Amino acid sequence: MTPPGRPLPDTGPQQARGKVLWHFSVSLDGFVAGPEHSMDWLTGVTASRPGIVEEYVATTGAVLGGRKGWDAYPEPGAVCGGAWHGPLFVLTHHPEDARQVPGVTFLSCDEAEAVRIGLDAAACATAR
Repeated sequence: MTPPGRPLPDTGPQQARGKVLWHFSVSLDGFVAGPEHSMDWLTGVTASRPGIVEEYVATTGAVLGGRKGWDAYPEPGAVCGGAWHGPLFVLTHHPEDARQVPGVTFLSCDEAEAVRIGLDAAACATAR
């Protein structure tokens, strides 16, 4: 383990090319998934304040999600209540058995590479 304040031995200095907003939902008892690791509770979730979805869509260049959430609700047209129309990536160890959907790119790489791909896509999307 690297002591606090010291750089990781396998990571060189980096500059931010964009902002990454990381969020997930969790129940009040601290669980992210339901029984048997179910993620089906994600459907029907409503925003906590008016306008937040529109704010996210206006300030987001790409969406990167996980396979469990995708398998629970595999509808790219429903992201952000249907308001999202940009690059959409799903990180998975097994892209070959994912239900292929137009407009969704399945990534099989580590998290850092997935974030880099998302940042590149976001930069391209906002340049249009």
